[in-house]
Amino acid sequence: NRSHHTAARKHLKGHTELASLPADQQGIKLKYRNRKFLFPLLDQGPNNQYLQFRVALAKAHVLNRTLVLPLWLPHNPKFLHLHEGAPPVPSRDKRIDQISYPFESTFDPEHLSKFVRTIDLETFRRLCDARLEKCVAHGEDVSDGFETYLRHSGITCDNYTSADLTSPQVNRAFSSTRFLGYHSFDHEVGTRDRYYAYLRWAPSLLTLAEWASSVLFNGSSYAAAHIRVADAHWEHTDCRHTINGQLVPSVSCGDGLNAINYSSIAQELWYMLKQTDQRLLYVATNMNCTDIRLMRIALMLSRRNIRLLCAKDLLREHSGDTENYFVSLAEQEICYRAHAFMGSKYSTWTDTVWGTRMHNDKSSANWMFEELWALGIR
Repeated sequence: NRSHHTAARKHLKGHTELASLPADQQGIKLKYRNRKFLFPLLDQGPNNQYLQFRVALAKAHVLNRTLVLPLWLPHNPKFLHLHEGAPPVPSRDKRIDQISYPFESTFDPEHLSKFVRTIDLETFRRLCDARLEKCVAHGEDVSDGFETYLRHSGITCDNYTSADLTSPQVNRAFSSTRFLGYHSFDHEVGTRDRYYAYLRWAPSLLTLAEWASSVLFNGSSYAAAHIRVADAHWEHTDCRHTINGQLVPSVSCGDGLNAINYSSIAQELWYMLKQTDQRLLYVATNMNCTDIRLMRIALMLSRRNIRLLCAKDLLREHSGDTENYFVSLAEQEICYRAHAFMGSKYSTWTDTVWGTRMHNDKSSANWMFEELWALGIR
């Protein structure tokens, strides 16, 4: 009897609270009243966020939760700034820290909804009263609480745990949590080719890539490469990779000893081009198109009758994208469409292209710089 009366009081309280809300919010609460939700907690650069989102997508499916469509943040790592008045600890660029992109600017939400139940961020924010009940960040230091990401999302979370949601016991413990935040950088799950089926670029990005392809290639076959060289953020962390237990140099290493230099890059590109009988090469890179290293690669290949194209400046001018966010995505689509592709093994940018190609039966003409180096092609 006591439990019956308690349940009745909760039911009456819920109806009273619902009646006090505006009519449109009442409709949202009623529409989703029997649903549980998974809100992706994302960090790092865009392609790291896409990988984490694919992991969250898989988790939402397993847990039978409605997936919240998140926003995306530009690449804005913490640097130790040296100008006068700069903070004494690494910090993010304040201007970039104010930028975010809605889900639908990058991926097609209608296509995703064919595979998993979804809810847009604004509706979810109103439904959960802008507050997550619990946030799970498996294997992460959750002390900073994803402050930047949650601030942009207009949502708060005060209850963090690093519990492992792969455990059935833990899953049961969280089964009563309706509004759950979730973060995991599970590279093995996030790069499974079947999860790339659920994500299709937004129509505007496909239009931009189509325009660039018509201008650059005019229907001709081409190969593509992603050359991710070292920068101030990654130059030391990308120098300790191994293949089959053996230390291997990386395109993105910046210490000089463990880097694959421009002449070796040119040799590896020539190997791909020769194997696939291609004479046109598109290069997507974090270098400027006028970078002396890229110009030297182009010169070396030109002696073998190869034409190298780098067109991110053209894409930027046509799209008006001063932050290079959409330019980078259009370049990924260009790389996906290529007859052959070579990427940087330890880059999630390459992962995005590689996974899309693998899912769409473009698996026979893909190479990695680091793997070719390990095979002695250098």
